[in-house]
Amino acid sequence: MSVTSVEQTGMQQQLLRYAHDLRETLRKERERSGELHRLSVALEEALESERRARVDLEWAHQETLLRLMLATRFKDEETGAHLARVSYFATALGTYLGLPGEQLRWIGAAATMHDIGKIGIPDVILLKAGRLSPDERQRMEAHTTIGAKLLGESKSELIQTACDIALTHHERWDGTGYPDGLKKEEIPVAGRIVMVADVYDALRSARPYKPAFSHDYTVETILNGSGRTRPEHFDPGLLEAFRALERDFEAIYQNSQVLV
Repeated sequence: MSVTSVEQTGMQQQLLRYAHDLRETLRKERERSGELHRLSVALEEALESERRARVDLEWAHQETLLRLMLATRFKDEETGAHLARVSYFATALGTYLGLPGEQLRWIGAAATMHDIGKIGIPDVILLKAGRLSPDERQRMEAHTTIGAKLLGESKSELIQTACDIALTHHERWDGTGYPDGLKKEEIPVAGRIVMVADVYDALRSARPYKPAFSHDYTVETILNGSGRTRPEHFDPGLLEAFRALERDFEAIYQNSQVLV
C-alpha cells in the first residue's frame, strides 16, 4: 500500500470518528433541548398556577372587605353611601397622583373600610344629634384603633392597606390629628388620600349634628379653611390634586345614588 493510500485511509477514519462524535453531540443536545423544553413547560404551568392562586386570594380578600363594608349598613344606611363615595374620591386622587395600578386598586378597595371601626361605637354616640361631650368624642375617635384591630395582622397587602387607612385617615399633615399625632410623610399615603376624600364627603353630607354644605362652600373650606378645617391639615400635593379634581368630586357626589 502506497503512502498516499495510508494517509487517505487515516483521514477517512478520522472523518468517521468526527462524524460519530458529531452525531453523539447532536443526540445529547437534542436530549438537553427536550429536557429544557419540559422544564420550561413545567415552569410556565407553575407560574400560571401561582397567578391563579394569587387572583383567587385577592378576590377572597376583596370579598372579605365587601362583606365588612356591607356590615356597616346595619349601623347606618348613609354610611354605606359615604363609604362608596370615599372609594371613588380616593381612586380619583390616586389616579391624578400617578400611583402604580396595583397600589391604586388597593387604595380604592380599602378606602371603603376607613370607618369600619364605627361598628364598635354605640349608636347613642354615633347618631347623636348634638355636640359630643369630651368623653363621647374620645370614644368616637377610638373608631380608628378599633378598625385597625379588626383589620390588623394580615399578610394581605390589600387588607394591610385597609388597616393603615382605618388607623390614619384622621391624622393631619401638621400633626394635630388622631390617634397618634403623626406628621407629614409619617402618615401613609393611603391615609392622606382618604383623609381628603373623607373630609369632602363629610362636609357635603347631612349629619344629625349638621346640615349638608354646598360643593362651593366645601371646596373653599378645604382649600382656604373655615372653622375646624384648615389647609395645613392636608398634604399640600393632595390639596393641589383636589383643586384640579374638585369638579370630578362634585359629579361623583351628585351621581352617588346611581353609583351606590
